[in-house]
Amino acid sequence: MTWWKKLVAADRRAAEGQVRPIGPEWHDCVRLNTQGATLAAQGRLEAAASAFEAAYEATLGSDDTEALVCRAAVAGNRAGLAGMLGDGAAALRWNTEAVTLGRSVVARVGNAYGTTEVLTNALVARAENLRHAARHAEALADLDEAVDLVGSRPPIAAVRASVLAASGRFGEAAAAAHTALDLAYGSAPQLAAFVHTTLAEIAGATGDPAGSAEHLGLARDLAEATGDLTAQATAVLSLARLAYLESANDRAAALYADAERLIEATGNQRGLLACRLGRAAVDVNLGRPRDALRLLDALGDGATPVERIAISQVQGAALETSGEFAAADERYAAAAGTSARAGLWHVALGIAWWRADALIRWASTVDGERRRELCERALDLALPAALAAEAVRQRFAHGPLRERWVALAAAPAIRAAFAALSSLGDIELAAAYIDHIAGTVSLSPDDQQPATRGELVSLPPPPIVEEEHLPYAASFLGSAGDDPVFPAVGFALPPRVRVDPATPSTLDSWIDVAERRYGFPVRSARAVASW
Repeated sequence: MTWWKKLVAADRRAAEGQVRPIGPEWHDCVRLNTQGATLAAQGRLEAAASAFEAAYEATLGSDDTEALVCRAAVAGNRAGLAGMLGDGAAALRWNTEAVTLGRSVVARVGNAYGTTEVLTNALVARAENLRHAARHAEALADLDEAVDLVGSRPPIAAVRASVLAASGRFGEAAAAAHTALDLAYGSAPQLAAFVHTTLAEIAGATGDPAGSAEHLGLARDLAEATGDLTAQATAVLSLARLAYLESANDRAAALYADAERLIEATGNQRGLLACRLGRAAVDVNLGRPRDALRLLDALGDGATPVERIAISQVQGAALETSGEFAAADERYAAAAGTSARAGLWHVALGIAWWRADALIRWASTVDGERRRELCERALDLALPAALAAEAVRQRFAHGPLRERWVALAAAPAIRAAFAALSSLGDIELAAAYIDHIAGTVSLSPDDQQPATRGELVSLPPPPIVEEEHLPYAASFLGSAGDDPVFPAVGFALPPRVRVDPATPSTLDSWIDVAERRYGFPVRSARAVASW
């Protein structure tokens, strides 16, 4: 979203007398701030930075309320500019200063100077930057504060939906995005492209590539119609990701190049890393691992947590393609570590099964004890991930979104778990796991009606998966998370399934591992007899 347009509008309302005017001693600051916003809108970022710096310095050394009013507005603009230049850390620092100053002014004089609007803009902008940093709980708290200040406006609703999607709370995100879309079409059509991109992210993350492509096409057309190059670039970048996931490598490469040209035209550096990362992933698909590694080495610093995960995954894929299995596993482990530190539980699930499959492929190249060791490591990754991914279904309301989650996230993990079990020949654990999967039918809604025939026949069939790509390598823009537990929607946890309900099975300890590793319950404490 174009932050400077909102702030120029706020300055214009002050000039028109809708709020108390700033005293003459601060007019130079207001002029420089408005000049900086205009220059930024024209893509003249260095000149904008100079104007904002002069405006900011003009307020230093004073604790006068009007000085704080001006400084808050300038800090908000400097945050937006830092984001355009790809400096997320600086953007967050300036956002936080704008929020702190805005709160101080509102506490002193209320909205006498229109500072409630500046504070709201700063909170929404900070929430966007916190989303990029995978700090989703903080982002949602900022949006709650913004709602308390001005009510549920379209920008707040749009960013809330995107934060929920990024945190993996897809059911809530879908509902929030549809609400935001209604608000956007009703009073803020310039936001519609942004919301369609969020809906595309939700569809893609829950196994609906056709729905994702449809939303992205709408987003691109709307952005083009409104002249929003940033939104247009975001849509094209996501379409490139979809092409990559379909192994349409030539089309993906062309779309990444188109997205890069659009991003360069805006002067916004944030998306360039995503373009080049996507191109590297395509190089791996095309059998050019060394080209991919060179491109990744040139990316530099400034990546978000999810981008760092994707960089590690693409590096791992390139190394594995080159037969460097140990180095590849180290990069996959780095991706998993970043996921754990950032609390990205749903991304971690995908990394776990992909890494397990890679270990099985590595094991196929060695013999003896080394082979068994690699298969045991694969099982340790795949089985807890499969148990956790399958358990998440109860956190979705009944409907296609829930079933798509199962097909997208649980099925590959289950397949990886069985591959590891087969490679080890552990018949007892395999039998217990089959009983566990069969026992999933005990999931039952507390207060929901059974599905109608029409709903059932509309569910998408499980896809025929040919794993020709990384699970998250080129879809990292929509992957992140804070709270590992979706709000419950009325489903009871299924029981543990044992031959003798009083005697723990070989699977019980694995369920405990899954619950500790991913931070949410997989099965209830109750046990029932197997079939």
